[in-house]
Amino acid sequence: MTHPPRNGYETLQEVARRAPAELSIWNCGTAALHALLASVSVRYLREVQKGSPGARDREDGEPGGETRDWANMTAHLVEWAFLYCDSSISGEPTLQQIDEALDLAQNWSVIEIGLEGGKAGRVRVEQKGKELLIEPIANPSIEVLDMLLEEIDTRNVDENTVGPSLEPAYEFFRSQQGRRGVYRNLPTWIGGLYIQHMKNYVSNRAWEMPLDTDLGGLTLREAIPLMGTIKGMSFLQLTLFRGEPNLETAYLAMRPETLTRWLRRYNPKSAVIDKFIDLLTYRGPGGKTPFSAPIIPWGDQLVMPFALLADGLEERMILRAAASNPSASGKLGTSLGRLGNKWASRLGEIPGVKVATEVKVLAYNRRKIGDLDIVALDPDRKSGLIVEAKWPIDARVLADAWKQESAIDKGREQIERLKGEISDGAIVKLPQGWPQFSDVEWTWIVGTARYLDPRRSSDGPPVTCLRLVEQLLPATSVHDLLQKLTNFPYPQEGREFTLSWKRVVVGGITVKARMIELLANTPRVPTDRRRSRGWT
Repeated sequence: MTHPPRNGYETLQEVARRAPAELSIWNCGTAALHALLASVSVRYLREVQKGSPGARDREDGEPGGETRDWANMTAHLVEWAFLYCDSSISGEPTLQQIDEALDLAQNWSVIEIGLEGGKAGRVRVEQKGKELLIEPIANPSIEVLDMLLEEIDTRNVDENTVGPSLEPAYEFFRSQQGRRGVYRNLPTWIGGLYIQHMKNYVSNRAWEMPLDTDLGGLTLREAIPLMGTIKGMSFLQLTLFRGEPNLETAYLAMRPETLTRWLRRYNPKSAVIDKFIDLLTYRGPGGKTPFSAPIIPWGDQLVMPFALLADGLEERMILRAAASNPSASGKLGTSLGRLGNKWASRLGEIPGVKVATEVKVLAYNRRKIGDLDIVALDPDRKSGLIVEAKWPIDARVLADAWKQESAIDKGREQIERLKGEISDGAIVKLPQGWPQFSDVEWTWIVGTARYLDPRRSSDGPPVTCLRLVEQLLPATSVHDLLQKLTNFPYPQEGREFTLSWKRVVVGGITVKARMIELLANTPRVPTDRRRSRGWT
């Protein structure tokens, strides 16, 4: 019996299923993950010593936006270990086995682009001979603009001006140069200094969600100092590894009761430590990912790899962890919905514009059939903007982008439904003193917080994000703002970016993907545009 030939996407799926499962390192038992995490630290340190921008570090403990490459690599290794490691076997991994697994994890971004992009209709996967080619269907100009706007979070990070300064600790380490085993007899005050430094840093970040947001048994306000504590512990561990690179300093690992004791020591009034640990603990594929749950139970220890704690996206980490809990996701949705009113605040800055929120749409029998989230009216020009606001949790990985696009599609459907109802005679309850709805020329859009929809085939009302709108303000009128959006000079291939091929060999199959590369002269978001200064 003959089977029809697989298409390119099916072949890629098969490669993705087979390649990590067949890594021989999983036959070494639980020692495999320990060896892999230690080797990630070694590779990272080599990049630091070479001065690679992908491993640059900052004094405040945030290694920068490029650290996500190391986080991606670490997360894949953790997920694969949970799936494929045979804990009934014990053995010592060879250097070849370690390198084989690390190389696969480092190249996995190409496979992920094909898997997740193909599933979402963003890329096309074709098989040509013995090669798989992954080419974008999405608009790369919009993807590049989205990447540049993301730098408000990843490049324009606030420095820790609150303190305390880490200089006393650095002075101590300089005085110990040449000595061995410094990490074994570290003065207690150094751990306290690092932890307080990071607690202050995290507490003074521009948290967007209300601090009383319920995460499922604990509030965001209660989680923040505990997050700062484990980040301080992780940053100290990384400092020790740089000074004395060995297996004992390569990553943070301790017994569960030890982690609890440390958290209690530096947060003596906290009553939610156990809930916080549970919130950020990874349980294996199918639930939270290592990106949102960086506490990894392995054997009799909890492992906290530095890369998973170092990319400076604490808020989306905590929110994604909480969103995986059904009992907390509804409350999170309510809080996220309220953030949509930031659209009203920004549009209200346009001279002469009137803004209303949650404008009711009623059927002829006065039954409510929906709301207009944000309505901005320019009374002098009889023109207006209606925004269907969608504010899902920011994407961290490609798979998360689906949730953004799903929310956008839902917003488009809501707009089309409401426009149809209004056309059929539904009443829009505009504020008193406003003109009749039918007397105004309205523009409808779906408005997200920070996500631009790059899909070429998307139908329906246009989509933009508040982060882009903020870059276009001030505007003299609603019409002026809409013109700026329509005529925005999106990045162009050959001018701001290029599309080049990246080639990897995975499971004996050559996979080539078109990758975006920003050119050196590409304009960047001004460095003063930070979340702490009111930017979305």
